[in-house]
Amino acid sequence: MVGYKIENGKLVCSFSHRLDSTNCIKWEEGLFEKIREAKMPVVFDLEKVNYIASHFLRICVKTAKELGKNNFLIINCREAVKKVFNISNLENVLDIR
Repeated sequence: MVGYKIENGKLVCSFSHRLDSTNCIKWEEGLFEKIREAKMPVVFDLEKVNYIASHFLRICVKTAKELGKNNFLIINCREAVKKVFNISNLENVLDIR
């Protein structure tokens, strides 16, 4: 599930629990629709996320490509989630805090 809010001129997308492929497929199209409509920088808040699959990594890379690295930020990663980004060698491609 994805929650949306506009905060400080950014679209903040909050995700919860497991971001496995099945869950990502359910909301991916709506997410990109919302991002395109917003026409502003985007923040993915992963505070409540305890698992990410490769499908979510692809969503992050696609978002960064569409918006540009300076307009996309990932925040509040738990250590286990951050480790997946590191293992995938995406910490140099994405702005993760």
